[in-house]
Amino acid sequence: MLILYRFLGHYIRERNVLSLEAGIRKMTSLSAQQVGIVERGSIQVGHYADLVLFDPDTVADRSTPEAPHVTSVGIEKVWVNGQLVLDGGEVTGNRPGKPIRRASP
Repeated sequence: MLILYRFLGHYIRERNVLSLEAGIRKMTSLSAQQVGIVERGSIQVGHYADLVLFDPDTVADRSTPEAPHVTSVGIEKVWVNGQLVLDGGEVTGNRPGKPIRRASP
């Protein structure tokens, strides 16, 4: 998740390296496709519901090497396999994650 905060906040919003849409595609469907992970990376019927609800205006990584445990901001909710795992910055206790394997060649 830390990479998500830093990428969206620093590289997308602050430095304008990519558009928000292009950045999200690189982190989701394009990444899944490149490493051969099927049924993930896009919102489609039959795919796993791995979703992040974030505010593009506030998402940011606030940790530093001196303070590595400072929490990030801007992520409101996270769902893994359709189950809410982060709600308002609080971990729900749900642990629906499963190992992800590449598709057979």
